[in-house]
Amino acid sequence: MGDAKIEEVEKEVDTYYSSEDTDKAYRTCWGEGNIHFGYFPKLDDDTKAAIPFDKAAEALTQKMITTAGEFSDKSKVLDLGSGYGKPACDVARVTGAEVWGVDLSEMHVQRSIELAKKTKVDKRANFVVGSFTSLPKEVLNQSGTFTHVWSQVAWCHCHADIMKILGEANKALAKGGKLVVNDFLGTDGKVEDNTKEHVWKRLRFTELLGPLAWKECLENAGFVIEKYEDWSHHLQHGYEELASTANKHGFKSADGAPLGDNYKVQGGYGSIEMV
Repeated sequence: MGDAKIEEVEKEVDTYYSSEDTDKAYRTCWGEGNIHFGYFPKLDDDTKAAIPFDKAAEALTQKMITTAGEFSDKSKVLDLGSGYGKPACDVARVTGAEVWGVDLSEMHVQRSIELAKKTKVDKRANFVVGSFTSLPKEVLNQSGTFTHVWSQVAWCHCHADIMKILGEANKALAKGGKLVVNDFLGTDGKVEDNTKEHVWKRLRFTELLGPLAWKECLENAGFVIEKYEDWSHHLQHGYEELASTANKHGFKSADGAPLGDNYKVQGGYGSIEMV
């Protein structure tokens, strides 16, 4: 995809996530500070207690930390597509790491800065406006110093340019650094029209890689896959909860369709993977 097309897609994504209606729906359905997905421990261990979506979002961040390992107060983490900033702030709080979040939306970045102050991690959690297909100067000036590049369900908006994203991640990482990514994936086969209508259209997707294609891109970019986990059952359970909440509040998608109906289709379609 050319630079002009990338800018067009990024503008559409920024407009979508920065709108008041989208913001209200996310804050109501997904929880304050969260714009990503959830991990529900009870789905994998019946002895665990059931938890609501906002707590599952926190559990996802913790699961990524423990699965990847090697986080400490000496770590330096770059969160590409940091959203409202809660995962980045939680990483800083839990591990003591220095964290830098990059997001297209000025509104998201401002909210993230406010959250960092509120949770008393503003000395370690930093947020800047920018794209993960072309890192902002505040991050480029620190190229080769990050121990981890992190992302939660953000790169799916630019799968057509996944190699650019991985190239930027490579620039940022120190020698021996780790890529810790949780992303929304599609299918390696034919994409149904119903999926394009209810999922791709609403989320401004132009392409969505399947698991095999995603892993091939990682390897072609020079990464070695140490761990790979399919958490699609957590995505599906989460979207069932989100659909219920969206219907309860009567939220609509931009095209006027009930948001809960779109959530039901999306939960039955995608998979969420941890690398």
